[in-house]
Amino acid sequence: MSSPSPKIKRWPVVLLIISAALILPAVLLSQLAVDVSLRQWHENATGYQQALQEQSRSGKPLALFFHTDWCANCKQLRKEVLVSAPFNQFLPNVIPVKIDPESGPSEKAIADQFGVVGYPTFLLVSTNPRRIVPVTRTSHVKPEEFVQACRKALHSALPNTPSRG
Repeated sequence: MSSPSPKIKRWPVVLLIISAALILPAVLLSQLAVDVSLRQWHENATGYQQALQEQSRSGKPLALFFHTDWCANCKQLRKEVLVSAPFNQFLPNVIPVKIDPESGPSEKAIADQFGVVGYPTFLLVSTNPRRIVPVTRTSHVKPEEFVQACRKALHSALPNTPSRG
């Protein structure tokens, strides 16, 4: 019996290369969309300081998102909730800040200041009087449910904060 021709042996390799060429750009584009959407957020310790200054001018509450690169639930919250249309409609109500406590000692100090012990942690922080309200459901949550939890926190625990959208 003769062996298959070299052309037939190459087809699986060719199909694999074509598949990878089609899938890789899609994955990279989806990550880019997440990154672009979260660019309006203040980031880490420097961004937190800028957000505090903005808060003193505007009176809006901070929305603090503590995350890490390795946290699967953080990635899910970022990709499925924080870039969603419902959350983006809610975003003007707050000053968003994302902080990776593992990125440096200043970021770790901020996380310690707020008592962060796990990830993701999402807090709303009002001013005058200063109140810290956790949004406790952050894992495996639909965008609408997360926004509803944020609005509830704004209305019940932060009564002087208007909530639009």
